Amino acid sequence: MSVLYLVRHGQASFGTDDYDRLSDLGKEQSRITGEHLASQKVAPVRIIHGEMLRQKQTAEGIQTGLGSGLDAQIDTGWNEYQAWELTGALTDTDPRAKQDSKIFQAELERGAARWASGEHDGDYSETFTEFTTRVNTALDDACAAMSSGESTIVVSSAGAIAWTAARLLGGGFDQWMAFNRVTVNTGITRIITGRSGTSLISFNEHGHQIPEQVTYR
Repeated sequence: MSVLYLVRHGQASFGTDDYDRLSDLGKEQSRITGEHLASQKVAPVRIIHGEMLRQKQTAEGIQTGLGSGLDAQIDTGWNEYQAWELTGALTDTDPRAKQDSKIFQAELERGAARWASGEHDGDYSETFTEFTTRVNTALDDACAAMSSGESTIVVSSAGAIAWTAARLLGGGFDQWMAFNRVTVNTGITRIITGRSGTSLISFNEHGHQIPEQVTYR
């Protein structure tokens, strides 16, 4: 069997003018994740990330901790959906959402439900169906690229990882949202693939981070 390690990016910069960059803690989380994978004797044949800066920086931190000299590859299929577009489409958002992560999460879930309904597709640059289709393709491509016994590390974001897990369990929007809600920064989701197909064997592992380092945004 081949193994795909799907890692969420480290803590980003929520509440600042530029969310799409790692905080100092996010950089530390990324390095620790690489060290953890090295301790597990993970030797990937490739490292892939989306084109977002927080994903790229996380991959760099993992490579540092892992001691890998691989050149990371970019696959835009692993990009996150546009969260601010989802909340921006709501007409009655709580202004505190920009600074309060709990309020933002509640607003995001309302926005995601509207997005996924398919009744307002013209309001978004990417529909929910387009999002899930590109993530499905990215997963299929990453798995197809591995030969027997190889491993790959993919750095992505909560929405894409949650959809991958939901898809492999045969779930839909509700399962996706439940996973999306709890995905930890640098949480590791393991997927195996081989002749019998592709299966989820663990979701959101984060024991490599001490409790004080566990973050969700």
